[in-house]
Amino acid sequence: MIDAHIHLDDKRFDKDRATLIKNAEKKGINKFITPAVLVSGFSKLKDISEKYPSIIPSYGLHPYYINQHKKDDLKYLNLWLSSNNSCALGECGLDFFLKDLDKDRQQFFFEAQVELAKTHNLPLILHSRGAVDAVFQGLKNARYYNAVIHSYNGSIEQTKQLLDKGIKFSFGGAMCNPNAHKLHKLVKYCPIDSIMFETDAPDQNLFPNNKIRNIPANLQEIIAFYAELTNQNINLVESNSDKVTTKFFKLNNL
Repeated sequence: MIDAHIHLDDKRFDKDRATLIKNAEKKGINKFITPAVLVSGFSKLKDISEKYPSIIPSYGLHPYYINQHKKDDLKYLNLWLSSNNSCALGECGLDFFLKDLDKDRQQFFFEAQVELAKTHNLPLILHSRGAVDAVFQGLKNARYYNAVIHSYNGSIEQTKQLLDKGIKFSFGGAMCNPNAHKLHKLVKYCPIDSIMFETDAPDQNLFPNNKIRNIPANLQEIIAFYAELTNQNINLVESNSDKVTTKFFKLNNL
């Protein structure tokens, strides 16, 4: 199994990262797509990925930290991608849910990173909280659709438009809430070849443990929940998800 989105470089994992990876690997989870969120974290992620080969790094500038990003960070990101292995560009995107994040500044950094992804021929790992339409418009403006939206929770109509462009979706612990009826309908609507699974650990723990640290091994429960929700064989779900994730991130070429 492959975790399509997890922050294994997070400081909340510093004390027991090795143990958590080992426990996840015992459950068959053998690759972790790990996106950086700040320039200041690039070197740490690189070091961790070299220590643990199951960690596959990606580098980007997250909209949560828009007030910390500087324009020169885009130049640094460009140089970093030119000299370091990265399975994608991200995590980047837009967040219109948190009202104290400047939208125009977010838009500038997002659009610049889409252009960098085009330049480096890399897929995008996208954050789109409360901003699915705006993220899609940014991709349309750049005519670049090689992207996965993580922790996806758009409408069916939005999903139709995204699917038409080949955009992928990643689902995590929010899906496991038995009361998340809208999300369940969305997940059932998405074709299996458009879906990946993630933990987004250490955040977004499984219901009802939302406020407790999420861990890598929980990916197994997320996939099991999806298999039961959609009445599919869990082994087939795991196999299909691995194929989608491997192809999208070109993991066989890394």
